[in-house]
Amino acid sequence: MKAFISLLCAGVFAFAQQAALPLASFTGTVRQINSTTLTLVRADEDDLDISCTRNTHYYDGAQKVKREKIKPGDRVSVETKLDLYLKPEAVNVRVLPEEKQ
Repeated sequence: MKAFISLLCAGVFAFAQQAALPLASFTGTVRQINSTTLTLVRADEDDLDISCTRNTHYYDGAQKVKREKIKPGDRVSVETKLDLYLKPEAVNVRVLPEEKQ
């Protein structure tokens, strides 16, 4: 019986690790960006540090671009997932058009 319960718990744990959570999206202005971190300034909220990895994709419109094309002051939308430490990790970073005034 203990073996069955252990096997059942292992199966539930493996399923829970594979279940993908939906991506969270944040919009703001880039304060700084480097190979490991993007700091996002958001209106009426604290700055948000988002980790970047080699799996992060960067876009300007529909075109895929290199990280170096994104500069401080650019308005972006960042789709994130949670990393192993439950911190936001960038999946997709998209440069947004400038706001019309």
